[in-house]
Amino acid sequence: MQGLPQMQGERIDGSVAIDRALKSSSLTEDGKPFHALMEIGAQGPYSGQIEAWWLSPTKYRLAIASPKFTQIKVVNGDQVQEKDEGDYYPRWLENFALALLNPLPMANNFRGGAVMVGAQLTQSCLRRDDRPSGITDQMTWGQICFSGSEPRLSYILTFNDSMEFKDWKGFGKKQIARTYQTDVLDYQPVIGRLTKLEELKKPDDAMLTITASTPADQRISTSMVSTPKEESLVEQAPNIQWPTVREGKTDGYMIVYARTDRTGQVRETAKHNSDQPGLESFGMEQALRYKFKPLMVNGVAEQMEMPLVLHFTSQLADPLPILSVVDMKKQMVSCDVGALPPRTGKGIVVTIRISVNEAGKVTGMGPVGSGKGTDWMAAMSKLESCRFAPYVVNGKATYYKGDVELTAP
Repeated sequence: MQGLPQMQGERIDGSVAIDRALKSSSLTEDGKPFHALMEIGAQGPYSGQIEAWWLSPTKYRLAIASPKFTQIKVVNGDQVQEKDEGDYYPRWLENFALALLNPLPMANNFRGGAVMVGAQLTQSCLRRDDRPSGITDQMTWGQICFSGSEPRLSYILTFNDSMEFKDWKGFGKKQIARTYQTDVLDYQPVIGRLTKLEELKKPDDAMLTITASTPADQRISTSMVSTPKEESLVEQAPNIQWPTVREGKTDGYMIVYARTDRTGQVRETAKHNSDQPGLESFGMEQALRYKFKPLMVNGVAEQMEMPLVLHFTSQLADPLPILSVVDMKKQMVSCDVGALPPRTGKGIVVTIRISVNEAGKVTGMGPVGSGKGTDWMAAMSKLESCRFAPYVVNGKATYYKGDVELTAP
């Protein structure tokens, strides 16, 4: 029996991959002058547009517009003219601006290592996960993912930035993404589309002329700070009354992404990780109640973003139903589990616990008991297409879990 075809590729240094990806898929890395327009979202708070007229890294004009914040910024040499309307520049909007002008601001954190690239490889990633004393350093944690042999930049994820690049089309010698996606809050997608991209052959000098340089204290800048730094700046921390949980830990920690305005008031939060996922959304809401002393950099107040650590204490109440193998069979709607592949070993029984939400959608699954990882993977692969009915308690659908058994013939 013939084996599956091997994915062809080459293993290259991580720094080489970054440099090649920027050269092949970044508008501003050895790029020619351009005019670009990006439309973001459709309507609501996470919508807007970004327009750029770019000649070089030290000469460009950027116009950002959203429901609550607009900015016109002209950079010409060492001078900057900036006009802002709104007192807070949100992270999700900055993500899209960076995607156009500086898609890898964190590149130096990922220099080193190695990554596979190749024509058939759609995603190959450089990762960083420092763990001094067993604790991940959120300041440098993240990944940069590539596709193709050039390679192209396909996805970035750090503590304070996420962006997926899709729908590639040619622009001169480069391949430039036309669709961009970031996440907000609890991983809700926001999509931007590059609706115009053209070479800037005859730039309007008036658009790139600075009539009056804007002082630093009248411009908006943002710095990322460590947990010890933000803890030293806490001015007001809320007294949090944590709600009950239905399963899992009742005492532990979570890390919430938090971003302040220049006064130190938290204005934007997003999920990151938690010992108790059921409390993450509540933790995000409570993080908005934090107030910090302004972060001063060279005598100028800046916005601040941080890994905000919250300690939670809760109690178990109304525990989730866990259905037996027999009862779980009754919940199956469109699921022909069948048997495990014979190669797992005759008579082998594998039990998988499945989580199902109020609408009957599978939200997760994992092995129960001991066994081989290959057997578990084979079982979970069989269950991927399964659908289950909502589980009703006292006339109301509830989130539930249940066990499914598979046996090798």
